[in-house]
Amino acid sequence: MDVSGSLHTLRKHWVLTSLLVLLTLVAAVGVWVGIPGPYSSESQVVFLASQQSSKLNGNNPYMSFNGTLSTTADLVRRELMDPRIVAQLAARGYTAGYQVADDPAATGPILDVTATGKSKAMVEATQLAATREAQTVLLQLQSGIAPGNQITSMVVSSAPNASLLVSKKARPLVGVLVVGLLLTLAIPQMVDAPARRRRERAQQTRQAPLPMPATAARRADDADRSAPVSYTASQRIESRDPDRAEPPWHEVASPRRY
Repeated sequence: MDVSGSLHTLRKHWVLTSLLVLLTLVAAVGVWVGIPGPYSSESQVVFLASQQSSKLNGNNPYMSFNGTLSTTADLVRRELMDPRIVAQLAARGYTAGYQVADDPAATGPILDVTATGKSKAMVEATQLAATREAQTVLLQLQSGIAPGNQITSMVVSSAPNASLLVSKKARPLVGVLVVGLLLTLAIPQMVDAPARRRRERAQQTRQAPLPMPATAARRADDADRSAPVSYTASQRIESRDPDRAEPPWHEVASPRRY
């Protein structure tokens, strides 16, 4: 790719280049403003041992974490992600998508509830509803069990104000900028291509040797034909007809004198 030639073409068609750059920027701003979100809101729910289990540790549930709590948290997670619960929340107006997963940075029974969507208000409402639903599901799983023997839950952190996911929002913006840049570089080259081909043909015509006129060529040919041809002695002898060859000089009779 001839970079200097491309830059020269862009400078030559600077009006077109400026217009394409302006259109690219306008399209990028339109994509950034026109595409809402995405937004995200998170919360964390921890599961605590029952009062009966905590008696062994001085009624301190924070010293009574065990494997049964992690199993209970996994059951609640699966129940929250069931399509039935998702449909129930959507029917109640919480239409943003949400995800429930085990906290990767925790060793205890902690669930991360994350809601995402294009509407900031809907994302915030869905996150709060899914967090409350986690506690409701835990109570439903333990229905019929005495309250003193029930596992409890607590929301340890919550971000009700949804935050903008800048990296995801920037993806279509980057795509628009890349396409606009390519068009800005390509369109002036396409516009200048016919003129460039004409210049190349003209340059090749100037560099090619001029053809000889027809009259001059005929004169040169006639001159070559009329030019005398000189032969050597051997060539003259060889060119004679062998049937009419003359005898050698010593066989020619001398003329008689009278």
